[in-house]
Amino acid sequence: MPLLRPQTVLSKTIAGGGRWSVRKPQYGDPAFCLMLEGSCVLDPEGLDSADLHPGDFLLVPRMPAFVLSAARGIEPTDVPLDYARLTRHGNDTEPPTMRMLGGYFRFDPAHAALLVSLLPPVVLVRHGEPGSERLGRIVALIAEEETHSDTAAGAAVVQRLVEVLLIEALRAQTPALSGGQRGLLAGLTDPVLAPALHALHADLPHGWTVESLARAASVSRAVFARRFTETVGIPPMHYLLEWRLTLAKDLLRSGTLSTAQVAQRVGYRSAPAFTTAFVRSVGCSPTEFARGHAVT
Repeated sequence: MPLLRPQTVLSKTIAGGGRWSVRKPQYGDPAFCLMLEGSCVLDPEGLDSADLHPGDFLLVPRMPAFVLSAARGIEPTDVPLDYARLTRHGNDTEPPTMRMLGGYFRFDPAHAALLVSLLPPVVLVRHGEPGSERLGRIVALIAEEETHSDTAAGAAVVQRLVEVLLIEALRAQTPALSGGQRGLLAGLTDPVLAPALHALHADLPHGWTVESLARAASVSRAVFARRFTETVGIPPMHYLLEWRLTLAKDLLRSGTLSTAQVAQRVGYRSAPAFTTAFVRSVGCSPTEFARGHAVT
C-alpha cells in the first residue's frame, strides 16, 4: 500500500429523506462509504447493485458513474458531482432517514493503473462481518482528521489512515473471494499461485521464468500459466514485467539510486536492457522519469 501513496481528497456526509434517486457521473478515483443510518441502494455502472444498511462498508477502487436511491424502482435525476461537506437528497424539510459517510481518494499516478487493476472491482463488508467494526472506526478517524486538521502533520496522519483503511478492507474481503474474482488479491489467496507470488515478491531480482514460478507452485508450466492468467487477469511474465517497472518507478522517484542500481534492484542484468524495457512501457527513459517525478 505505501507504493500507492493514497491521499484522501474528500470525506463527507450524504443524507437523504423521502423518495429520491440521483445519478452521478464517474469519479474514476477510488471511493468508499460507510452507512450510518437507514438504508439505500447503490447501483454502479457495470457492477452489481448493492442494498446498503447501517454498518455496511463499501469500497470501489475505480468508481464509475452510479445511481444512489432511497429504494429500487425510482427514476433517477442527473446531478453533478458535489464536493460539499454535506450533501442532502430528497425531502429536506424533515430529518433525514438515511445518512452515510462517504469519500474518495487518489493514488500515486505512477502506480495507480497497475495496482488498481489488480484489486477486486468492489469490496463490500457487511455489518457484523469480520473487520466491519474496525473499518467503521478508521473511517470516523479519517473524517475527524479531514475536518479538524489542515496541517502537514494532519495530512500525513490521513495518508496513513487511508493506507490502513485499504489494508483492512482487503483483509476483510479475502475470505469472501470466489473463483470468479480476479486480481492480485485472488492470486495471493489461491493455494496454487500464492507460493509462487510470495517467492516472486520476496526475490524480485531472481531470473524468474514461467517454469521456475511453476516449480515454486508445484504444478506444470501449462497449468501454472493458465491458472495465473485466469486468476490474476494477466499472464505471469506480463505481471512480472509490470511489477518490476512499478517498483523501479518508485526507486527512481526517490532520486537516491542510479539507473544501473535500480536495474539491478528490480532484476535486470544491465542498465541498457532495463532502459529499453522502461522506455517501451512508460514512454520515456528512466532518467527522464526520475527528473519529472521526483518526490519533494
